[in-house]
Amino acid sequence: MTHRPRTLWGKLAILALAGMGMPASGQGQPQPPAADQSYIFSYLVLDAPEKLSQEEMGTAMQGHFENMGKMAEAGDLLIAGPLAEPRIDPTYRGIFVFSTGDIDEGRALCATDPGVKAGVFKPEMYVITCDEPLGELTRLEKEYEQRRLDDPEIPDEWVGRMFILAIGPGDAEFEHTDTVLIDATMDRVDDDADTPRQLLWLDASSVDEAKLGFKADDLDAWSFYGWYGSPCVAELKDT
Repeated sequence: MTHRPRTLWGKLAILALAGMGMPASGQGQPQPPAADQSYIFSYLVLDAPEKLSQEEMGTAMQGHFENMGKMAEAGDLLIAGPLAEPRIDPTYRGIFVFSTGDIDEGRALCATDPGVKAGVFKPEMYVITCDEPLGELTRLEKEYEQRRLDDPEIPDEWVGRMFILAIGPGDAEFEHTDTVLIDATMDRVDDDADTPRQLLWLDASSVDEAKLGFKADDLDAWSFYGWYGSPCVAELKDT
């Protein structure tokens, strides 16, 4: 099976090639691979929502969605959406992926969320590293919105779609087929005992569909979960 290097030496080699400088395209020379970038990924885990009144919960959730819009417009929030069946855990409700790889900045962005402030959610944060251009999602979202406004055939409301997240051991081998949209390593923040793992976004609407297109040496080593989010994630493979 083929798989991008995910060892420390593999990452250092990629960064070294990117920094050494290569001849311009058109001169028959190979181009360096894209350097890995780090981002802050956070699960939104239920905290103590039962302590809130119905009115308080409604206010917190309205603020939660409004704040997501502000962070996305600012380019800070690249990926967000609720987890769906099959679930990682019933208390894990959604995810954020921020454009920064700085842990303190990630914490500060999570802290602006009214749902976190009110105690509906608590963040469980990771640093994820990949070479997919996640920063392009801001541009793709704006282009998608413009197409939606310009084309009467596209529904007036924003419509998301299902994807499958796959989590596997850090050394698991798999083939990089078109089903794999994002291939990241994930390291838990504030938990040195946590083993680094791989986190994948798969272009599939069900676990069965995902497994058909996901070619791994040991499929049983992977866990598959549902996530509902922007269709622009699927456009990353064309950037």
